[in-house]
Amino acid sequence: MPAHPPGLGIGAWTAILAVAVFTIAAVVWAGLNATSIPTATVQERQALEAVQTPGEGADVSPPVAEDAPHEVPQDANVVRVPSFALWAPGTLIQSTDHYPQPGEAFTAQSCTVAFSFSDAEGRDYAVTAGHCGREGDLVWPTNATTAQDYSREVGHFVYSGLYSEGAPDIDVAVIEITDPERYMTLVGNPIETGIAEDLAVPADHICKTGGTTGYTCGQFRETGRVQIITTDSDATRETKGDIAAVCAAKGDSGGPVFQDVNGRATIIGVVSGTEAGRSGEECYEGMDNPRLMSYSNVDQTMQVITTVIPDAQWEMKSW
Repeated sequence: MPAHPPGLGIGAWTAILAVAVFTIAAVVWAGLNATSIPTATVQERQALEAVQTPGEGADVSPPVAEDAPHEVPQDANVVRVPSFALWAPGTLIQSTDHYPQPGEAFTAQSCTVAFSFSDAEGRDYAVTAGHCGREGDLVWPTNATTAQDYSREVGHFVYSGLYSEGAPDIDVAVIEITDPERYMTLVGNPIETGIAEDLAVPADHICKTGGTTGYTCGQFRETGRVQIITTDSDATRETKGDIAAVCAAKGDSGGPVFQDVNGRATIIGVVSGTEAGRSGEECYEGMDNPRLMSYSNVDQTMQVITTVIPDAQWEMKSW
């Protein structure tokens, strides 16, 4: 990471999406007409369904739109829970800017989903990093391998806080999910979606889930730090993010950042980047000079969602 005068709080960061170039022989594309994507087992479906709607916990208010007022009990940990979350935190995705054709060598960007939610009309959406795609980019399962697998996307980007017109330079994007039946690979077991709204204890020890490094933890360092993010296309964008000493790597972008609230993983942000020049270094929890991870915090994330999907449906709960 380049040195900067103390107090400036500016650093160079590398967006940690993974870019994979898929070269599929034409004979393979032509010969495999049937999808090879696995289907979920009964146990996997049941585990996912168990966390798609709000679970146990003291209700603070009934389902509300983002701009609706709600009562907050004194000294409560208030958590925002989607009324319905089709994809669990840690769902893996890849994206392209077109429909791949048989025999084509194409580039796909691999990222992780922080969480999902729905709107008043029942449409489903997912949240990932803003540098993972632009409006109109197509979203696919990471287990897609054949021409048929790439013939129908599972969703598409409807907004990027970095690239959309008038975007506020927040590294958060929104995907509309258009194929809710498609099997999606997940990091670990499905967990419920709880997003920090008003927590009694500030973040200190935090963790993240990502498609490459999985579940890693470390110490919170700083909030609202100005960053210069360099994407894999060598474009640079200035944004702000919170910083933590948590290991992350390519493919972790967009994953959920957690804080433990009474034994329950509560989302406090969306993975953005890692220190430029250190992405290839060894990283482990407790090391003397840990690599730092940047992430968009809850306020930034909700600012994007409110702009794009103002009728997103939530329930407020105390955890």
